[in-house]
This record gives sequence, structure tokens and C-alpha cells, in this order.
Amino acid sequence: MKILMTGNLGFVGQETQRLLEKEEHVVTGFDIMDGRDIRDPIYLREKPDRVLHLAALARFEDCDKDPRLAFETNVVGTMNVAKYAAENNIPLVYASTGSVYMPITCEPPITEEFPGRGNSVYGCTKFLGELYVREHTPHIILRYAHLYGAEKRGHGLIGGFLSRIERGLAPTLYGGQQSNDFTYVKDIAMANLLALTASWDKWNHAYNIGSGEELSAEHAARIVCQAVGYDGEIERAEARPVDAQRFVFDISKARRMLNYEPVYGFADGLQDMFKETSLKIG
Repeated sequence: MKILMTGNLGFVGQETQRLLEKEEHVVTGFDIMDGRDIRDPIYLREKPDRVLHLAALARFEDCDKDPRLAFETNVVGTMNVAKYAAENNIPLVYASTGSVYMPITCEPPITEEFPGRGNSVYGCTKFLGELYVREHTPHIILRYAHLYGAEKRGHGLIGGFLSRIERGLAPTLYGGQQSNDFTYVKDIAMANLLALTASWDKWNHAYNIGSGEELSAEHAARIVCQAVGYDGEIERAEARPVDAQRFVFDISKARRMLNYEPVYGFADGLQDMFKETSLKIG
């Protein structure tokens, strides 16, 4: 299968491309780091069989800092990708986010029936992208939970803890009781592959892609510390207002329809992640 992948040089894109090529699919990359910008209309000579749209301005702080760039990338850019797919009759897999469910007004686990809207610049722009994709092309929408992996170490609970520990500082825990669904990037890559190769009766749906494992921030922090052999102090700070009190996905729909089955629990994912970094495990 020939696949056009936007954002192929990013965190999820690199892992997904490795898996797709291992499975003998042909990947054409379209990434701003190669000078190919989804904010511009897309023209390609060779028609792919599928489009996987990963490219986005994905960090909350970057979107908050420049909402216009977030809109141009996540909304206008997605419109351009969807237009290209529609004009060429190519099914589109769109990488979305669990942030579209915020603020969560129903009791988790979160199903695909929970209302979407977003309460952040990032979440809102990704949901607007979803709406456009739904209206213009055959699609599968994948709503990722909280991602982690070797190439995403600069932010989030895991990245924040590792950064401070590596510099000899006490890590900072914001809140502690709020929970999350931590999902390893290799499971995300597998979900992308399953969506791209899904039979037609699985299309025109949204799917939650996570681990289905709910961990409090404090529990996750302890696992990170144990994995790297850190037994020092942990500084405490107030929970951030952007964090949901409970965030865990119901992934039964993806299991049933896409045959998605996460391989990595949180501790196992960390172990695999550290194999690809210079950080030694204690």
C-alpha cells in the first residue's frame, strides 16, 4: 500500500513510518522539516492509497503562545489535507486527541459518545479539524490519549520528571490525585497501521486509542522514579487547571472494530523507552 503521511518526521510519525515500512508499505513523507507545509495547498504527482494526517502544532504551550499559528496549522492545514484526499478519492486517517473531550462532563471511562469541543487552543483546533474531515472524505479519526516515548521527553509528567532528575534536581509533582491514560508511542503506531489497513465497514468512525490503564499522577511519578533508580525528594505543587481530574479511555470500540490491543503497560513502556535513550535505569 502507498501511504502519504503528513508529519512523518515528528514524534509519532517516525515510529509509525518505521512500522509501516517494516510491513512493506511505501511511505511518502510530507513534513514542514522537509519544507512541505500543510498550510499550503497540496499537489502530488503520484496518488497514494491512503493518507495518514499527523502534522499538527501539538504542544499546548505552543498553541497558547500563537493561537493564529495553531489555527492555520491544525484547522486550515487539516482542511488542505482533507481537500486533497477528497479531490483524489483517498481515504484519510486523522490523528486527533483526547483533549477534544475536555472539559469532561460525564463520568469516565471516556467513550466515543462523550461530547467533543475542547477547552484549550490545541483541543479546539483539533476538534475543528475533526469536523471538517467528517464532512469531506471517508475517514477514520483516532483520538490519542497521553503519549510518551523516547522522542517526547521535554514536557508532560514523564518529561518533566526526567529532565529535573537528569540535572540533579528534585522533580515537581503537580497535584497528584488527578489521573491519566499513559500510552506508549509504539502502541499508537500500531493503531495507525490498523486504521490504514482496516476494512471498509470500519471507516467513518472515531476511535479512542489509549492503554485503558488509569494511573494517578502520583502513582505514575513513583513508577518513573523507580524506573530510573531515583529515591530522593519529590517537590509538590498545586494541580494545574488544564489537567482533568480523571482521564482514562474506554478502548473497547477500537479493540472490537480495529483489533487494537495495547502491548505496553506504563512500566513496560518506560523500560522500552529507556532502551532508546542515554538515561540509565537503576
